[in-house]
Amino acid sequence: MTGAAQRARPGGVSETGGSTPIPEAWVGRAVELVFISGGSTEYTDGDLEEVNDRGIVLSVETQVGHPARPLFYPWSAVIQLSEVLDR
Repeated sequence: MTGAAQRARPGGVSETGGSTPIPEAWVGRAVELVFISGGSTEYTDGDLEEVNDRGIVLSVETQVGHPARPLFYPWSAVIQLSEVLDR
């Protein structure tokens, strides 16, 4: 695992007391993402579809009225990932 992935993936476990580490425990849940795109910091939210050693996949609504589509974000671009608790 790369250094960026290790920094982006906290060592905690899910809040339900399970043994699945975060963010893997959030797969299928709504999350908020802060990431780097070009030279700027961007924000998005969506449903976390996949977590692996290369990055994450979010199902994101890119335009109002259009269905959400899966987008890949490499760990090198991820600044912060958090679970949405009141969606």
